[in-house]
Amino acid sequence: MDLTTFIMTLLGLQLICLFVGSKSAKETKTQEDYFLAGKQIRFFPLMMTFLATQVGGGLILGAAEEAYKFGWSVFLYPLGACLGLVLLGVGVGRKLSQFKVSTVAQIFEVVYKSSTLKKIASILSILSLFAIFIAQIIASKKFMLSVGVDNPIWFFIFWGIVIIYTCVGGLKAVISTDAVQAGFFVIVFFLCFGYAVFNLEYPLSVALSEGFVGENFTFDMSKFSGWLLMPLLFMVIEQDMGQRCFAAESPRIVSLATLCAAACTFFVSMIPIFFGIMARNSEIQIPVGSSVLMGVIQQMTNPFVTSLVCCAILVAIISTADSLINAVSSNLSQDFRFTGFSMNSVRFSQIISALIAISGIFFSFYFNNIVDLLILSYELSVSCLFIPLCFALYKKQGNKYAAGSAMLCGALGFILFRWTSLEIGREVCSLAFSLSGYFFGAWLFRTNSQEYAQS
Repeated sequence: MDLTTFIMTLLGLQLICLFVGSKSAKETKTQEDYFLAGKQIRFFPLMMTFLATQVGGGLILGAAEEAYKFGWSVFLYPLGACLGLVLLGVGVGRKLSQFKVSTVAQIFEVVYKSSTLKKIASILSILSLFAIFIAQIIASKKFMLSVGVDNPIWFFIFWGIVIIYTCVGGLKAVISTDAVQAGFFVIVFFLCFGYAVFNLEYPLSVALSEGFVGENFTFDMSKFSGWLLMPLLFMVIEQDMGQRCFAAESPRIVSLATLCAAACTFFVSMIPIFFGIMARNSEIQIPVGSSVLMGVIQQMTNPFVTSLVCCAILVAIISTADSLINAVSSNLSQDFRFTGFSMNSVRFSQIISALIAISGIFFSFYFNNIVDLLILSYELSVSCLFIPLCFALYKKQGNKYAAGSAMLCGALGFILFRWTSLEIGREVCSLAFSLSGYFFGAWLFRTNSQEYAQS
């Protein structure tokens, strides 16, 4: 790898993002500006920020690592994210954008008239998004190790710059920098793919066919629902995605932007899967703890292309991480009341965002597997929140007892089914358990109401 090219390109991108983020901060006057960008986001920046949010460390580095073991079956993981965007585009995103709220958790208070359910939903959202944020930091550490940047000083400098422009500018800064970052990594990934295919010693069709289940690869059926179902359903309840729907200029723009982002995400995600398969077929030796993706790209391309790809991976990680910082801060700042602080709301939100980012860096040293951490975080929120939120989207007035029962049963299912072997997948069982809890709570409330009316 050409370290000079890598450092100069990355520094240039970081300076551009710092400039754009700082400019956005000057336009941030209220907490609504900080977390919802004034609800004036148009099609192109909205599409780019949807794309940038989904194409992160898990989708790139994590997918390449899993493809190294499982072949093309790993396409189910990015397909889940793509179908989730489609689900938003065909109606769910429009429904979300019509709510006069700032967080997904606040829908529970609007529909179910319960501040307790709102707080529980917010806590679950915070835990899930914070875990995903940690996964992005883990991805950046693995990336730096794979390219020989093992000095921790560079790691902290890199994340320090990200924290500054993310925390200062809020969602406006995140969306503005996402457009720059997503544009860069899309161009670089496709250039790298084209370079590698042009220099293949055998036809591309042979390389593609070798990635299907065979002697070099295995298929783990237990991962099916986790790869496909959890990312898909999580998209509906995810705060950072909901936050963008709330910030859009109109429901129609949400639909167009999510559908276009789904197509872009799918094509981009196929590239790291392709390289993961090539790493196994070529029997490339990957050092323990290093990135499969970077190992194979170093072998199949030249130092200049490798340097650009390194920068593209880093900015892809940033583009997901900065939105997660802002989303977690949104939940904390707007779903809970903090008394005893005299500072204005924007400054308070900036401090909360900085504390979240620093905490994520600290906890990242205690985890290692990227995809498993992502799936675990998806499963927790989906098991508890998906069923009651779906009913909330299509019912003007909900039953808080039914919603509470669904959340409780979903949590019990998440715990109970983790240590059982089920053919249909523990995630499906948890959702079924949550749905049963919803109907049981509704039936119990109706029965008690009738008995009370008759007495």
